[in-house]
Amino acid sequence: MISSKHFDSVSHPKLVHKLHAYGICGNLLNILTDFLSDRLQRVVLSNAASTFLPVTSGVPQGSVLGPLLFLMYINDIVDLFDGSDVCVKLYADDIKIYLEITNNTDCATLQTLINKISDWSDNWQLKLANNKCQHSRIGLCRAVCSADYYVSDVKLRTVQNVRDLGVLVDSHLTFRDHINSIVSRGHLRAMQIWRCFLCKDASLLCKAFITYVRPMLEYCSPVWSPVTVTLINQLESVQRRFTKRLPGFKSLPYDERCALLGIDRLELRRLRADLIMCYKIIRGLVLVSADRFFSLSCNLRTRGHSYKLFLPDSRINCRQHFFAVRVVRIWNSLPEDIVSADRLSLFVRLLNRVNLSEFLIGKS
Repeated sequence: MISSKHFDSVSHPKLVHKLHAYGICGNLLNILTDFLSDRLQRVVLSNAASTFLPVTSGVPQGSVLGPLLFLMYINDIVDLFDGSDVCVKLYADDIKIYLEITNNTDCATLQTLINKISDWSDNWQLKLANNKCQHSRIGLCRAVCSADYYVSDVKLRTVQNVRDLGVLVDSHLTFRDHINSIVSRGHLRAMQIWRCFLCKDASLLCKAFITYVRPMLEYCSPVWSPVTVTLINQLESVQRRFTKRLPGFKSLPYDERCALLGIDRLELRRLRADLIMCYKIIRGLVLVSADRFFSLSCNLRTRGHSYKLFLPDSRINCRQHFFAVRVVRIWNSLPEDIVSADRLSLFVRLLNRVNLSEFLIGKS
């Protein structure tokens, strides 16, 4: 769900009321009130300008305090979900709610909470962009989750893909559409590099690829990293094709081209990204509860390190290929000195020395 013209719709008196409710008072509250009040705006076009008009709502955009004040204005929306099983996530002006649907009661619960969001937006004068609100059903069973949902009597669109912080999440969690999208954009950007750079030095072009293309192909890879040979090779084809075009590299095998350029296979880099994220979660370096992803193995009689993880059973492929499951086997194979590293930089440095080629499944 997305609010419409969110930054311009914030009511100044209601914002001040919320700031006071958060415990902000005295001179600090007076400063923030003065920051919002007595502002004027006008439109300037070429040599013409409109008359000044007072700014009666909204937070100043382009300022440091503006986004912070907006977040404080909408932060209490999560209180609507206290006592319910619905999960809520906020990011800027976006709100996402999700719930496991097992029966019609769960459908009614979700609709009730959607109604609460709609009422909250009316009370605090933040209009929802109903035409941008949508919902997606994730899972294999459709019989128990076929209900429609409404926001202010407007039916929510049912979509098969939802873009969440730059990642396309499909209803079956295959991430096939996301991979197709980044592969297409990766090929396009790689071709643009080839056309725009007059110098065809292989080292220079490779650095441009690393800077402008590879981050696009690796963004949030622990979330969507593919496990099928087809998708792995599809992603690898971007780097494979680009390196093949470099002067003097056309007749060389792919792995030899990577070695001469000092780069690794994209699949290998994704394996390392999985292990680095696993280390961060276990060590508490990210705001993610380790207990929700991993549990230490109780079987310490077999060979391995002291941070061995339990490998859970998986009935379906979606679960089997999930990050918290697929990374366990590789993590448990690491030497003791690597998983026991007391710093992330040390862990990464030691990890780069480990040969993970046995876990690669893409073609050579």
